Amino acid sequence: MIRTTDTVARIGGDEFLILLIETSKGSPMKFIPRLRKYLLQVMKEAGWQVTFSIGVATYISPPESIHEVIKRADDLMYAVKQGGKDAIKYEVFDALGQYVRH
Repeated sequence: MIRTTDTVARIGGDEFLILLIETSKGSPMKFIPRLRKYLLQVMKEAGWQVTFSIGVATYISPPESIHEVIKRADDLMYAVKQGGKDAIKYEVFDALGQYVRH
């Protein structure tokens, strides 16, 4: 479901990162729910009862550090987990890491 320009990485335990470059700020809000639905179906077919807590940090222009992107997405994912799990939380930031909207 990802493009050749995207990157998928396991960043620890049950945490994964998908770096979607060259997208509009609304693209993740369309793609991530489709990906989550697909993954839930695959897990159901395998007989695994899992949920997906997803944090999506979108930057209007590239930030100085990939570490900032990972930290923001990780914080959003943990906010989902604290709020009951199995959901998606989006936020949009400018190049300086300032919150723009969710």
